[in-house]
Amino acid sequence: MISHFRKLPLWLKYAVIISFITLILCLISGEIVRVYEKNYLEEKVERQLQQYFTVLTAATIEDVLTEDIPHLETILEYVTSDIPDLSYVAIHNDQDKTLATWGVKPLDSSTESSQIYKTISVEGEIFGSMSIAISKNNFINDIDHHVEQMRFFSAISLLLLGVLSYFICQYLLLSPLTKINNKLLSLKCLQKTPKEPLTEQSELDRLNASVDTLEDVLKQQIEREKQLQKAKLEAEAANKSKVEFIATMSHEIRTPLSVILGALEILEEEPLTLYGQKFTVSAHNAAKILLSQLNDILDYSKLDSGKAILNNTRFSPFQMAQSIVAIFTDQAQQKGITLQLNSALLADDYVLGDEGKSSQILTNLLGNAIKFTDSGSISINLKSSIYKEKQSVTFSVIDTGIGIDSNKVQSILSPFVQSDASFSRRYGGAGMGLAISQALIHLIGGELKITSELHQGSTFSFTLQLEPTSAPLETSDKHTLNNTKHQAATILLVEDSPSNQMIAKAILAKNGFNVATANNGKEAVAALENTSYDLILMDLQMPEMNGFEACTCIRDLHNNKSDIPIIAMTANVSQQDQVQCLSVGMDDFLTKPINKIKMLEVLHHWLGRSHSHKAVS
Repeated sequence: MISHFRKLPLWLKYAVIISFITLILCLISGEIVRVYEKNYLEEKVERQLQQYFTVLTAATIEDVLTEDIPHLETILEYVTSDIPDLSYVAIHNDQDKTLATWGVKPLDSSTESSQIYKTISVEGEIFGSMSIAISKNNFINDIDHHVEQMRFFSAISLLLLGVLSYFICQYLLLSPLTKINNKLLSLKCLQKTPKEPLTEQSELDRLNASVDTLEDVLKQQIEREKQLQKAKLEAEAANKSKVEFIATMSHEIRTPLSVILGALEILEEEPLTLYGQKFTVSAHNAAKILLSQLNDILDYSKLDSGKAILNNTRFSPFQMAQSIVAIFTDQAQQKGITLQLNSALLADDYVLGDEGKSSQILTNLLGNAIKFTDSGSISINLKSSIYKEKQSVTFSVIDTGIGIDSNKVQSILSPFVQSDASFSRRYGGAGMGLAISQALIHLIGGELKITSELHQGSTFSFTLQLEPTSAPLETSDKHTLNNTKHQAATILLVEDSPSNQMIAKAILAKNGFNVATANNGKEAVAALENTSYDLILMDLQMPEMNGFEACTCIRDLHNNKSDIPIIAMTANVSQQDQVQCLSVGMDDFLTKPINKIKMLEVLHHWLGRSHSHKAVS
């Protein structure tokens, strides 16, 4: 019974409870009225019996004294006809002889009548007695009628109050409960959660079941969050390991690659046969392609791990674009492609931004354009506008190449993806250029836009928000030394790899430098104590004492040799490595494979000025 009641809807429970309460209260109120009316009836009957006795005594006193029985009977008939409740009257003389009676004497145990027996006396002298009984049926009927009325009005009042309270309860409780339950059931997490069929039909039971389900879902979500946090930590650890692995592999690959490129550059300058020159040039180009792809992978790794940072300097977008065009001019001419630069900016229009990354973006886009264009032309357009102290510079590379299917435009922005699988065999490349370019543009705060049609060509454009600035002051000490002054310079080459030692020593000797070598930092410090050098080229990763420790020891020397220019020369290419080099007192940074022109420029710079060491904290 109770279990069935629990399954009823809340409104039906409410109706049953209100009906039950109404019934109980009506019964109680009726009985209260009955008891009250009964007490009132007893008092009223007593009063009426006393009144009837007084009336009958006054009417019959003389006949009782004379014992005029016929007249007594006549008087009783007359008087009782006006008193409908009167059921019995008996008059006795002083000898208790019955003189006259009217009606039927009720039983002493009867509950339907009430009777009294009183003496008839005048001035204290008793002349007889009188018994009077009256019927209580009318009074009982009146009480029953009053009880029914009381129950009826009580029921009406309670039902009206119940209906009113139901609507109030519906507005304040049932409706919000239903909405809450429906809201819980509408949650996707609950909809996806398998539920057992609900046997409970009440709103509270359904709400309770939904809350239990939600609690289970939240527990699962907390558990999933713990798993996700664990997976995140594992992924971060894996990513850190990946970055460290790539950095290590970069160092390990760049070291032999530096030897290959250096050897091939030296061979190209030697008097070789045409047959030998052909293979040397081919090998050199292949090595440069390998270096380019290695740099692409490292760049994307840094961007993917969020370690890439901006290095804002003053530069001329026109001069930057002009130098990039010059790099690709020979390659374009070999393919019969017209390469032209159209710029709204002048050579002396300078901006503040990251020239290195801007140059890398434009180089990637122009390199792609030349790679995928077999005939026609390529245009590099520069446009500029100034708004709110910001200068927007838009670079566009427009080619007449093979174009891209509109359905594949977004896919080519993913790393290692090309629009056609056969392109990597036909055109070469790893499919990293556009992905790196887009990541660099986002890092700078721009957006790469691509407009292309298959077999009709493509337009790649990006806009950078830069700050206009003045041209940098020309430094008087740049390239101040000529080769004659170089010939007297002695350089200490600190390198643990015999192959790298051989290549670097050959390049330096061929350009007029005197070169001494050391195999590690410990030998370099010892050599400096006994011999004076004009500059040190320092590798970083070496046995016994690495380049950082050697630089610290040299800077701590208490003689005039502590200020000697020290140039890092390493296969480590991260920004962190460069900062660490400067922080220990090194003056500049060269990355392997060594670019001969870049290395000579750095040597010109530091040998052409009086060295002033600046500690960088």
